[in-house]
Amino acid sequence: MRKFLWQGASGRGNAKVAWDQICKPKEEGGLGIRSMLAMNQALMLKHLWRILQNDGTSIWVDWIQHYRLRNSTIWTFNGATGSWSWKKLIKLRLCCKTVSVTSVLQQDQWRWPASTEADIAEIISQLPPTNPTTSDQICWRNSAGKFTVQSAILLIQPASMQVQWHGLLRGKFKIARHCFVLWLAILEKLSTLDKPWISSDNDGCVLCDGHFGETHGHLFFECWYSRRCLSILKTRIKFQWPRLEWKQGIIWASKRWRGTHLINVALRSVLASLVYHIWAERNNRKFAATAISGSRI
Repeated sequence: MRKFLWQGASGRGNAKVAWDQICKPKEEGGLGIRSMLAMNQALMLKHLWRILQNDGTSIWVDWIQHYRLRNSTIWTFNGATGSWSWKKLIKLRLCCKTVSVTSVLQQDQWRWPASTEADIAEIISQLPPTNPTTSDQICWRNSAGKFTVQSAILLIQPASMQVQWHGLLRGKFKIARHCFVLWLAILEKLSTLDKPWISSDNDGCVLCDGHFGETHGHLFFECWYSRRCLSILKTRIKFQWPRLEWKQGIIWASKRWRGTHLINVALRSVLASLVYHIWAERNNRKFAATAISGSRI
C-alpha cells in the first residue's frame, strides 16, 4: 500500500491520498489506520495529566514537581532546559489548555464574552455555590472527567462528518483489494489521465479506443466497455445501476444497499469487484497491451 499511495518514498508530492485522510475512521471516509503522531501525542498527554493530578502515587511525578517545576506549575513553567522528551511535553500544554476560569475573570469579576453573555446568564445563576472546605479539581473533557488515551486522540484529531458511502466498503463477502480500489475510486484518487500530474501524449480512455477523455466519471460507468459489463451483470444476476454520474450513483447505492441483508451485502461486493476489474483491465491495456472482453470480466 505504501508504494501504491506514495510511490514508496517519504518525500512530498505524488501522493494519491493525504495521510490525514487515511487516518480518519472508516465512517468518515478513511481507512481507520491509527496515526502514530496522534497516538504519541496522546500518550505524552497522559504524562502531562499525571503531573496535573499529582496524587502522590508516582515517584516520577514527585521528581518532576521537586526538580523541574519547583515553585511553579506546569502551566507557568518557562524553563528551556531539560531532555528532548521534556521539551516536547511542555509544548503539548496548549493541546489541553483550551479554556480556563481565568479566561472569563478580570479583577475578581466575571467578564464573559459579549456575544455569549445573555446566553449563559441563566446558566450562571443556576451554578451551585462553591465549597470553601474542598480543593479545586482538574477534570478531563469527557463525561467521566477522567483522562483516556482515546479521548486525547479525539482532542488532537477532532471527528469529521460521516460520509454516506462508508457502508459500501463493509460486508462479510468483501475482498480487501477490491474495497481498496473502490475507496480510491469514490475519492476519485485513481491515477486517471485527467490528473494534472499525469504526463501522457493521449488522455483518451483506452477502454473505448480513446474516443472520450479518461475520468472517474467516464470509467464508472459512462464508457461503453463498463456499460457493457453492467449489461452482462444485469442479465446474469439482476445487478442494477442507475444512469447517473459516478458520485450520484455512489450516493444512490449507499442508500439502497444499506444494512446486513444478504442481497445488499452481495451487491456491495459485486460493485467493488466490478470497479476493481475495470480498473485492472484499463491498466492491462495501457501498460501490458493485453485486452479481454467485458463478458470475461
